[in-house]
Amino acid sequence: MMKKFFCVVVAVAATIVMSSCSKETENAKFFRAVAENAAEGGKVAYTDGSLLWQAGDQIAIYDASHARAVYGLAAGVGTDTAEYAYATGATLASAPYSVVYPASCSQTFGQISLPEVQHTPDGSLQGLPMYAVSNDFDLKFYHTCGVVRFRVSASTTVKLSRIAVATNRNINGTGSVSGSGRSTRLEIGEGTKVTTLSCDAAQSISSPRDFYMYLPVGTYSTFRILMTAADGSVCSKSATSNIVVERGKITTITLSNLTFTAHRFSTTSATSVVFSPGNLQYIGSAASSYWKFADRQYDYFGTDFQNGTTSSNVDRDLFGWGTSGWNNGATYYNPWATDANGASYCQRSELTGSYVHADWGKHNAIRNGGNVSGQWRTLTKKEWDSILFERSASTVNGTPDARYAKCRIGGGRNGVIIFPDDYTHPAGVAQPSGINTATATYTVNQYTEAEWLQIEAAGAVFLPASGYRSGTTVSNVGEYGRYWSSTGYNSPMAYSMFLREDRLSANNIAKALGFSVRLVKD
Repeated sequence: MMKKFFCVVVAVAATIVMSSCSKETENAKFFRAVAENAAEGGKVAYTDGSLLWQAGDQIAIYDASHARAVYGLAAGVGTDTAEYAYATGATLASAPYSVVYPASCSQTFGQISLPEVQHTPDGSLQGLPMYAVSNDFDLKFYHTCGVVRFRVSASTTVKLSRIAVATNRNINGTGSVSGSGRSTRLEIGEGTKVTTLSCDAAQSISSPRDFYMYLPVGTYSTFRILMTAADGSVCSKSATSNIVVERGKITTITLSNLTFTAHRFSTTSATSVVFSPGNLQYIGSAASSYWKFADRQYDYFGTDFQNGTTSSNVDRDLFGWGTSGWNNGATYYNPWATDANGASYCQRSELTGSYVHADWGKHNAIRNGGNVSGQWRTLTKKEWDSILFERSASTVNGTPDARYAKCRIGGGRNGVIIFPDDYTHPAGVAQPSGINTATATYTVNQYTEAEWLQIEAAGAVFLPASGYRSGTTVSNVGEYGRYWSSTGYNSPMAYSMFLREDRLSANNIAKALGFSVRLVKD
């Protein structure tokens, strides 16, 4: 269910019509959808429109024996009137019916899973979880969460791409839902204490703009906010008093005249770069394919989304060298190339000059990274060497020129932290060990997602061990990380940065292998 920036949730009515569904018994019926209305209290109080059902909306319906079926929106697209018809799953038996919107957040009776990342085109409220219990085909939905509205403005022109929140309690993961009506209650058992709101397209906050995140009901004594701009700069704030989130209501947090900082990493004594806020991803599954940065610094696809297939219409983040989509004269130049012959890829020694468009960042507009081509680029081998092994940087935990440290985030995301030139480690977070030690293990430093958020707010970058692809086989996910440079070695080979538990180096390797790409800007 898509809601405009502000919208009133109103009761809806629908006429039951004959179903063409081939399923028997209860699956031959339409369900009518009614949302918690304005007169009942305990609702999200929007101001300028109505709740609009959108194509693709689905609900999960459980019968008295807890069998699950998914029903899809059959009528009412773009209106406040909804009719749902059978799509897939079990043949429903007798009432009562327990129903969850959206269907994706409930796979088991009595449970709702809140995502770690909430996606939105522009910061508007999307997929606010609702729950209904009914003895017939009329469904009265009630909200299970509350909403935090971030009203954000910056002191200069800034485009905001995401907001992450760390609290003192679990705010995503699987929870149990109980009760009905205004007594509906969601208790999150397993999960993490960080939720990220990711905008598909970065939004200007030169003047105040609202961004919405739904969270479990409760009082939060810790509420840290990290905002990331499309240019890689960051701004962090902490609430100075308890944040109270009520079921179906909005809590507004005003963040005015913010200043964002672009933390820099020296490449020479006179030059430096800013890292992108995540690995590069090609979203081929979209109706119109596009490029984006990962929603979080430690995100990667691994073996998901058919990352290793030859298909052009899947999502991927492991690329052969120079596969920006620009025809550089090589046999393979598109991001879905998986041929094993390195000489079939761009044969230039550098992705510069007349071949600059073979560089992913130079050729493509990155949707949540400014959405303009030419703003980003790939590091050279020499720049990787400088950032990791040569530059002057801050002293961290007694180590001068602290450049990197191996790390594990959240119990399972292995990789390396790279410290900016101006890094100050956050108070209250364990000091990193094994600094500048290539042979250190990933577990030498272990941080929760909430602790990483503080480290990221201080300007650090995390490169995950996202595996690699050979042909169509993706291997060593979580163990190895390989990141391309823009520097070629010879016709079939180019340089990459190589990360594993006992190693960190830059070496040459076949251009046909699929590696991660982390872009920078000058």
